[in-house]
Amino acid sequence: MATSANPPLPDYDSPPVIEVVCGFQFAPLDRFLATSFGLLWERFRAEYPICEQHPPLVQVTERLGQPIAEESQVEFSSEFPLPRIFFVHRSPCWLIQVQNDRFLHNWRKQDEADAYPRFPEVFGKFWAAWEQFLRFCDDEKLGTPRLNQLEVTYINHVVQGEGWDGMDTIGGVFPDIGWRTPRSFLPTLESVNWTASFALPETTGRLHASVRHAVRRRDSRAVLLCELTARGLPRRLDHDSVRNWFQLGREWIVRGFADLTGERIQTEIWKRRSV
Repeated sequence: MATSANPPLPDYDSPPVIEVVCGFQFAPLDRFLATSFGLLWERFRAEYPICEQHPPLVQVTERLGQPIAEESQVEFSSEFPLPRIFFVHRSPCWLIQVQNDRFLHNWRKQDEADAYPRFPEVFGKFWAAWEQFLRFCDDEKLGTPRLNQLEVTYINHVVQGEGWDGMDTIGGVFPDIGWRTPRSFLPTLESVNWTASFALPETTGRLHASVRHAVRRRDSRAVLLCELTARGLPRRLDHDSVRNWFQLGREWIVRGFADLTGERIQTEIWKRRSV
């Protein structure tokens, strides 16, 4: 599966991205126990010295070729559910998430000075960590994870005052959900929560896009939170096909974001370099 050669991907000097996640979902590893987290942490602890416990994520499966956008699978069991464990890097921008059916790697912006390191570095760290996890599963006789979903997510914060001032001006950022004024009855838009999905080529997944009004925790500033997730599965699960799928997912996210956002904010605020 190849990504498009032309035109080049849009690129920005000041992109609004605040988090990028790459991940695998797989059939639960039955032999992965609570003690396995501690053994695994020993493999990562030199680089990821902080360990946190969080609730597990449910499995989410794309029904490819069907009109249903996605389906969460919740399984009931008499066994105590295992948590999701975070391994946090010495530089807290980097994070590994592990549970017995999920492996995720994040880059996340922690303060204003943190610059997005670009996708090749994000993906490289994810892939190296995944290969280390596979070696762990082999050494501990846990079995080989059977992949059933791949995903890549970009989360963007468009801060109020950067291309939009109030909810009635969000059309300058997201033209497809702009608010027409004046109106004969409805008052000014108070908030927005917009979602859409798009099929990836060759029935290999979907791109999910959402835009919602939110408040940034660290400074209580209003933002338009735009999240784009490519989720799916290549036709083959060999090394090259899996890596190519992530490149395809990233391409659809980057081109999709450019399609969804206004030209003026791209050039004046985010400093778009390529067209």
